[in-house]
Amino acid sequence: MEAAIIGSVVFLAVTVTFLFVLFDHAVSGVRLKEARLNYDYDVIIVGGSIAGPVMAKALADQNRRVLLLERSLFTKPNRIVGELLQPGGMDVLRKLGMDECAKSVGMPCHGYVVLDERGDEIRLPYAAGLQGFSFHFGDLVNNLRKYVWQNCQPAVTMLEATVTEVLVERVAPCVNRAYGVVYTTAAEYNVPESPFTGAPPSRTDSTSMSEEVQKTATAPLIIMCDGGSSKFKAMYQHYDPAANYHSHFVGLIIRNARLPQEGYGTVFFGKKGPILSYRLDPNELRVLVDYNKPALPSLVEQSRWLSEEIAPCLPSNMREDFIKAAQSTQNIRSMPIAFYPATFPSIRGYVGIGDHANQRHPLTGGGMTCAFSDAFLLAEKLLEIKEMRSSDVVEMADIEDSIQNAIVSYARGRVVHSSSINILSWALYAVFGTRLLRNACLEYFARGGECVSAPMALLAGVDHSPQRLLWHYTRVMFNGALNLATLSGPRNCRGKDTPSFGRRCINAATFFVSPFRVLEALYLLIAAACVAVPVAYSEFVSIWRLINPTGFLSSIYKTVRVAVCRSLLNGRKRKPIGL
Repeated sequence: MEAAIIGSVVFLAVTVTFLFVLFDHAVSGVRLKEARLNYDYDVIIVGGSIAGPVMAKALADQNRRVLLLERSLFTKPNRIVGELLQPGGMDVLRKLGMDECAKSVGMPCHGYVVLDERGDEIRLPYAAGLQGFSFHFGDLVNNLRKYVWQNCQPAVTMLEATVTEVLVERVAPCVNRAYGVVYTTAAEYNVPESPFTGAPPSRTDSTSMSEEVQKTATAPLIIMCDGGSSKFKAMYQHYDPAANYHSHFVGLIIRNARLPQEGYGTVFFGKKGPILSYRLDPNELRVLVDYNKPALPSLVEQSRWLSEEIAPCLPSNMREDFIKAAQSTQNIRSMPIAFYPATFPSIRGYVGIGDHANQRHPLTGGGMTCAFSDAFLLAEKLLEIKEMRSSDVVEMADIEDSIQNAIVSYARGRVVHSSSINILSWALYAVFGTRLLRNACLEYFARGGECVSAPMALLAGVDHSPQRLLWHYTRVMFNGALNLATLSGPRNCRGKDTPSFGRRCINAATFFVSPFRVLEALYLLIAAACVAVPVAYSEFVSIWRLINPTGFLSSIYKTVRVAVCRSLLNGRKRKPIGL
């Protein structure tokens, strides 16, 4: 009887869902106006730092006419993000012929070294033949822009301009479509004589001092590459912001110091979180320190915190240079870290890639790899569309539908390459910040072999299998629980020497009569589940994987959700961008 009731409920739920999807498809397909003609470009790309130039190159290879708009095109950015590119990201650049942009300014990275609290090293190399690079963010961005400028004209037009508005029109009941942008630029726009060479000029040098003028440009596809703090993300995506920032990375550059293993990114452990260091150039090291609170103290307090609490956690050969750098507040930079899952566009003809689509924790350095993979995947989806503009209304309507199908296919398909990178970043951050989980992880790495090679392939962005990530994450935690039960493993045994097999059997037999050990093992497994399950849920579970994210029902849903969030959940002040 109960089984019959459950079956009826499931059948009813499936039927109602199916009818909703049919209704949404029917209403969303009703055109209120003819397809727009006479577009200026095939594609408009907003943002030209990391993802923008790579997206432009991929589209130029398809002979698309592209407009790339960047507000500080000829100025080299100076930020503490995007300084480490994993081998998976290098693979994408290599496919597009842009890998020299990273190699020419980067320091080779062959993997990671983890130093525990006792100073013991665990080496985590990439597989043979794989190599990442670390560099100053501005140097890579400058090279990417320069490559597109020199090699992708006339297909790609690059302008220094600020996009102020996305042009949107109603094309079906409650359904909107992006068809262009409004941007401001200098009335007398001048390009530097030698752009992207030498010391890049400031914007006031690269453009005329005359007042700015407003212009418009149109295209059937708008690609947003303007980062995680874009105001457009909240306007035109099914975006779910966090109540506050998750934490911060506080960054310093130290000079003349040496890493424990040169050519490897290095993870140390502070009192409450991880410390990441890697080489930027032959003389400079970047040190990123986790500050696991939503708000930062003053620069003076940060300086004191770095000198007194963080410096003692570093190796002695790095300590003096670190303290010297930390004593000057001008050397201290920070970046807020917010958690928000992958988003789907809420209007047609609009799509975000890279951090505009979603962000992950920067501990694993997977952001640029994910952004480059996004660009490559979206270009692949668009490859099937022969022409993106037409002078025929019927044909243009079909083109618009094809573009929208490509956008939705990309938005649903990017989970293949992004999910493992995203889950691993948040999981590893949480694991490294909790003693029991950290010990379990380091014990697993110490086993070597597949226990290192498989996780490193995932971190490198060359293995995208979430199943493999889940398998090894589960093994890490059950191996840690087993070590607690048998009192084995250098980090879990109660004595100085690793117990013999017989001693481990006795320890296991007495495990259930030792409440403290049982509680530790239970805490380990429960904490591990509490870390992984919410992150995995946010990556894989979304109603927009089943229902059209730009249709009639989705538009109504977004309107209601934004109104509720603003009125009841302080949505305007949420992070990284309010609703």
